[in-house]
Amino acid sequence: MRTLRRLVFVAMLGGALVGLARSLTSRKRPTPRVPRPSASPSPADEAASAGPGDDVVIGAPAVASTVQPLGSEAARADSELMETSGTELPAWAQPEGASDDTLTDAFNALAAQAAPEPTEAPLPERLAAALAEVPAAIPSPASRTAESYMDEGNVYFNVGQFGLAIERYGKAIELAPDLTAAYYNRANARTRAGDYDGARADYDRALVLQPGDADTLNNRGMLHLYRAAYDDALHDFDAALAVEPGDTTVIVNRGLAHLHGGDAAAALVDFTEAASLDAQDAAAHYGAGQAAAALGNRDEALRHLKRALEIDAAYAREAAGDPKLAVLQGDSEFMKLLRESGSRTDR
Repeated sequence: MRTLRRLVFVAMLGGALVGLARSLTSRKRPTPRVPRPSASPSPADEAASAGPGDDVVIGAPAVASTVQPLGSEAARADSELMETSGTELPAWAQPEGASDDTLTDAFNALAAQAAPEPTEAPLPERLAAALAEVPAAIPSPASRTAESYMDEGNVYFNVGQFGLAIERYGKAIELAPDLTAAYYNRANARTRAGDYDGARADYDRALVLQPGDADTLNNRGMLHLYRAAYDDALHDFDAALAVEPGDTTVIVNRGLAHLHGGDAAAALVDFTEAASLDAQDAAAHYGAGQAAAALGNRDEALRHLKRALEIDAAYAREAAGDPKLAVLQGDSEFMKLLRESGSRTDR
């Protein structure tokens, strides 16, 4: 049974756009489609502007569910869990021969994507509590099923332990090589762990097993968008929309591909369509404002930006430093919008 889920997401592409992404999920597909990123500078733009010794970090969260950057902690999660949580994990939940070394600095750039809300409990305690919800009637590793590995991988994914999730999804694939959901979920986990080549391979395999799946097409398109492969991104978004024509999340994603690819006119068409389908879609209005500004249409840009900020005042922080809105910098009405929205976020 598939259920509708909405979540908050911070951009993969620089800046801090919040996307309200609709995600069709099921028990075997808990991981959401990758929502739309910010229509801010592309990774290529940011890399080009960095100095020789600079670390280029794509994506600075402004308003999202913040999580503790795991970094090296993730690599120690298995050993620390037993020491700090006070709860012994069942034998089947222990890592099987490898610790999680896959979460590197790339995770910090993507940490806010579809992340769980922070809690006061330490990560090991949350992980132990989450694992307790997995069906306990698993006799032994020798009798494990692909579905049980999927369930366990889902638990790790939902608490941000993407490396461990990847390992468990891999176990599911070993037992059931044609399990589409395992490739889909592992691709999403690999994306968040920074393994983009691995993610691409998994999305490709999932689409071989289930051609025309709109979620997978959207996610693979987002991966192309992040890597500045705009034509490939457009191809996947077009294919996803051929399956689900009214999906505003994908329409906005396609608008971003047009915008970053240099076609502001086509981007404006997509953003405007998405906004007409969902008047409360702040991302659609914000993107329309950027596209209109790029086309030199001040009045239309301000109209869409005003609407975006009315829906979500947090966009003021992105808009204040957005190079795509450079034409509006110093504009009295634009500055007034930023001040008013900033005052609302400070309350």
